[in-house]
Amino acid sequence: MASHAALIAVMRQSATEFRTLLTKAGRGVGLSPGLSEDLARTSVWLQACGFAGGEAALDAIKGLASKDSDPGFISLSNRAINLSSSRGNLSSAYIGVQLADAVQLGWPSKGEPFFFRGLDSPTLSAAALALSCRDLDIESEVSASTSDLYFLSRPKKNEILVCAGQQIQPDDEIGLHSLTVSSIDPGGAFSGGEILLDRESEEQYLREVDGVGLSVSRSIIEKLQQFASLLLVSETEQSLKFGAGAGLVDSD
Repeated sequence: MASHAALIAVMRQSATEFRTLLTKAGRGVGLSPGLSEDLARTSVWLQACGFAGGEAALDAIKGLASKDSDPGFISLSNRAINLSSSRGNLSSAYIGVQLADAVQLGWPSKGEPFFFRGLDSPTLSAAALALSCRDLDIESEVSASTSDLYFLSRPKKNEILVCAGQQIQPDDEIGLHSLTVSSIDPGGAFSGGEILLDRESEEQYLREVDGVGLSVSRSIIEKLQQFASLLLVSETEQSLKFGAGAGLVDSD
């Protein structure tokens, strides 16, 4: 009997093709070019390294399309543990970038973890933060924990560790859509669970993707294409309005 995984239709795409599709899908739901490219970069990296990158991006995109997620940033000046948006779910497409920028300014202070609830795609935010922190010239290591994954970015070692985290029960909605971010001293004792990704395995995954491309669920691809088509509709409307053809009123 075929396994469940084998029954899921997949498509093979190059990293460039998938990144382009993700960028267009982000633009289709109103993200700026920069935010769309950041979302695409993070999702491709997750997918390449064996995680559900396409699904993580789709969760964020669907939240913006349905207006269930707030398209904006939040204040990080409040040191309260629980941070959330009063206008809906927190948009991971925005929050991941905001947190990466904040880390450059020394946020968060060591020993003061921040807890975010109501994120539409916690894994996307955690991965975006980990990728950005790795590229920074900072002494601290930054951890980001979701309901099932633990990301640890180690800038001085040019490494990201991803480990299995504590499993959250499916009926725990707050836990399933939460993210905890902490700054810790480098070289401390590592207390994460099973290591799912380290520098060596990441390099191996990326080499394989360069050679044979990415395997992505056909369903994910088709849904992203639907959101990407919204960008084409918008561009067509703009073209008709500002110069292509006779315009909105043709009195000739």
